[in-house]
Amino acid sequence: MSIRLKSSYSNIESWFRGNLHTHTTESDGSCSPEVVIADYESRGYDFLCISDHDILVDPNQYQQDTSMTLIPAVEVTAHGPHIQQVNANDRVAPNPDRQVVVREIVADQSICILNHPNWGAQYNHFPHDLMESLDGYHGIEIYNGVIQRLHGAALASDRWDRLLSDGHRLWGYGNDDSHQPGDVEIAWNVVQAEDCTVEQIDAGLRNGNFYASTGVTISSIRANDTTVYIKTKDAQRIRFVSKLGVVQSIVDEAEASYTLPEDSTQALSLSYIRAECYGSGGSVAWTQPIFIEEKA
Repeated sequence: MSIRLKSSYSNIESWFRGNLHTHTTESDGSCSPEVVIADYESRGYDFLCISDHDILVDPNQYQQDTSMTLIPAVEVTAHGPHIQQVNANDRVAPNPDRQVVVREIVADQSICILNHPNWGAQYNHFPHDLMESLDGYHGIEIYNGVIQRLHGAALASDRWDRLLSDGHRLWGYGNDDSHQPGDVEIAWNVVQAEDCTVEQIDAGLRNGNFYASTGVTISSIRANDTTVYIKTKDAQRIRFVSKLGVVQSIVDEAEASYTLPEDSTQALSLSYIRAECYGSGGSVAWTQPIFIEEKA
């Protein structure tokens, strides 16, 4: 039996940074869309979603006033755990049956993300058995910035590893979930794409050609059949993580690689490899999982 690493990353060298989870006075945010857009643009963002609660705000009315690419989005909120609809065509009704919501988001050809799983005093905004049972969504928020000032945990990589280890192929997204100016530039997604168009950003977010970050910048992510290579600008430590969150290797450098065990059965048992890149001040960047498969 032979095995291989199946990576979602390409050889494209350009990367674009953006936030997918943003609120304004159109729902419960403290600032108008115009102010929010100007704030993100001043910070050098390349793309942004206005994603107010159960409201689809048309970004076209603001596009001429910004150089950022604006992407339509909705946070489906009422009647259950919150779900992000990215690159929305039509607003999806907040059906209490969240499988119906997921199905309708996917039918709308939007990206479907389960939001802030560890929000709340019980760290259980999104019950894990529900996350396990839902089918068809693209990923979860592994870091949600606003939860830093609320009950619960902003970080949800534990949930991600549990889902990945149970066979779900899901991407990890990092977002501000900004409601006020202090919630901005906490976590973001950096997409590998030729150009910063809605179509190419959508493709990158949908297919796993991106990483999530709270401050660390990754320069390149590459993989051949057996080895993952990570190069960053500013990481001080890189950890390679596999099934059930097991750390396979730690390298205290800005660049690192990890090679699968030579024994194919042992390598397959790891299920996937993802990298966590740690920088100064507690900043982190998370690559997407690179899955381990039998070679055809």
